[in-house]
Amino acid sequence: MRTPLHGCRPPFRLPSNVVYFHDWRYVDHGGYHWLDAEDRPMPLWAEGPVPPVRYRYRDMPLGIALEAQPARRTEPVIHAQGNDVMIYGGSLLHEEGRYRLWVDCWPGEQIGSEDMGAHNIVRYAESDNGLDWTFPNLGLVEYEGSRDNNVVYGHPLTAATGYHGGCVFGDPSAPAEARYKAFYLGNITQSELAEFRRRRPDAVDPMAARGERVSTLFGGVSPDGLHWTPLNEPLLVQNSDTHNICAYDANLGQYVAYVRTWVMGRRSIGRTVSDDFRDFSFPEEVFCPDAMQQPYDLWYVNAKTRMPGADDYHLMFPMRWRLTDDHFEAHLASSADNVVWSWVPPGRPVVSPGSPGSWDGGVVAPGYGLVSLPGRRTGMLVQGAPVPHKYPRRPPLGSLGWAWWPEGRLVALIAEEEGSFALWPLLFEGRTVRLNARTSPAGYIQLEALSADGQVLPGRSFADCDRMSGDALDHVVSWRGETDLGHAEGSPVTLRFRLRTAELYAVTLTP
Repeated sequence: MRTPLHGCRPPFRLPSNVVYFHDWRYVDHGGYHWLDAEDRPMPLWAEGPVPPVRYRYRDMPLGIALEAQPARRTEPVIHAQGNDVMIYGGSLLHEEGRYRLWVDCWPGEQIGSEDMGAHNIVRYAESDNGLDWTFPNLGLVEYEGSRDNNVVYGHPLTAATGYHGGCVFGDPSAPAEARYKAFYLGNITQSELAEFRRRRPDAVDPMAARGERVSTLFGGVSPDGLHWTPLNEPLLVQNSDTHNICAYDANLGQYVAYVRTWVMGRRSIGRTVSDDFRDFSFPEEVFCPDAMQQPYDLWYVNAKTRMPGADDYHLMFPMRWRLTDDHFEAHLASSADNVVWSWVPPGRPVVSPGSPGSWDGGVVAPGYGLVSLPGRRTGMLVQGAPVPHKYPRRPPLGSLGWAWWPEGRLVALIAEEEGSFALWPLLFEGRTVRLNARTSPAGYIQLEALSADGQVLPGRSFADCDRMSGDALDHVVSWRGETDLGHAEGSPVTLRFRLRTAELYAVTLTP
């Protein structure tokens, strides 16, 4: 699919009134001229000899780099129920001040059987603060002969297809009875595959058929995330035994899902879309092991999500599986449009296993859902285990804890010494600039603001700007004590920055 940003030119509108530096999307790449002795731009082609010329650039981003920040980790806040094995970090939503979690579990009685992993259950938990969790006794699904449980989906509601590696997401575009959706792996028979192939021959993964069972992606709908109705028709025949993640993208007007794909036998991450949450396209690869990775590296869980309160910032935490020592670690990728993806430098993992013997010393697997946490933090739940991925183990297993960052500080624009850059002309709602930033004691950040005609706004020059120094999540920028940008309402503004030994995480425009 072609990116919807193809051909877009500044000024750019800020959908969420915030600039995160997850990539260079809003940073001006700078301009340039070859000038003659009288500072006039020289034409590229002309007759006669070329006179002495010199090169001059403007707003060239210099002395800056992007750097993904490693997450911090809490101790476990959720432990496996009964004899279950909890896999991945679950699906997490923060709604009306409440954290809601749907977690995929291997039932203990299936351990060691052929059905292990094929008929999982989904347990539901909730919390007011993200630390103290309850698994309410809902009485909705009969499981092991009783309704005295917190099971909301999976087996036995999906007894015909099975359930594995699913996600739950909110869908504001849907009617009330389908406001929540599930997206997960199940199975169909060879005869059902033949029927599906007749209808959709372009949506069958060659890796999907394993004997009589054929790996297939399914969906479910719910009005509240608790009462579920499985959809009977397969969405896509795909071998994706991982945490399949889907969400509705209002900008694209499509359901966009990220699943496991296979490139030359190597585990990879693919993207598939649907207009109606019924027929999904054959996946196209987003990330696959390439020459930048080691030949024994594979991509596992994708953990695609968005920044809280800023749906135009798409993030992914692909989990790299290093086969030489059965090691998992999560990296960070970014997208401006939910189509084109890039890695956030410098290539180091942002979530790694803990120390040997700890609750997450063997495996740490990111979940689905980045949320705001108390104490001005941003975090996601991760599943941990004390032993590596394929190491022999016994249930119960799998605990969940938080991987977290100070609010909004997943990626830093860093000036190790002197740095400067400008943002493209931007349209936004607001008249005050706030910085999420940190400097050394000798460092600072200054801004100047330019109008639509490229002139510095009156009183909003670097010389007028009060330096920001120290560590602040929302420092209000001022010019000789004044905080209003002073621009004409509704007109674009260009912000220029000067930094010294500083880290800049976000620029927010507020009233």
